[in-house]
Amino acid sequence: MLRWSEKRRGFTLVELVIVIAILGILALYALPKYQGVIKEARSSEAKAQLGSVRSALGIYYAKNHGVFPATLDGSIFADGTVPEVEITQDNGSTVVRNNKVDTSATSVPIQSSEISSDPDTDGCWIYAVTNDHTQSDVRLNSTDEDAAHPGHYWYEY
Repeated sequence: MLRWSEKRRGFTLVELVIVIAILGILALYALPKYQGVIKEARSSEAKAQLGSVRSALGIYYAKNHGVFPATLDGSIFADGTVPEVEITQDNGSTVVRNNKVDTSATSVPIQSSEISSDPDTDGCWIYAVTNDHTQSDVRLNSTDEDAAHPGHYWYEY
């Protein structure tokens, strides 16, 4: 005679539905957390790249007796290219890796009203230098919000 445990060889439909429901509930809680981590990572990367650009400008300034370069290009970076940053386009869904430079800004420091509303078209770096090349400013040309500091935008750094 077979015992109950020997006859049963699988899961019932009710058991499978319960497990799927539990996994769905866990996914509902995990997905927003995961998306927040991605935003924080992108913000951190953008700040790090901005720091790299500003460091390269500082080194150039020191080597060239108090003069900043007229344009921001790969020549001041060790690898010969302007660093890239992931930016989100206005539709909020497309992520673009971009290392373009917009040199049309003329004031130092750059005012937030001069920031482009379309980062993909106008570049993700804005570089401004005075006519005598003694002052400069570089900003991220993106209206992405800093995940770690809500209410602060990338172009403010």
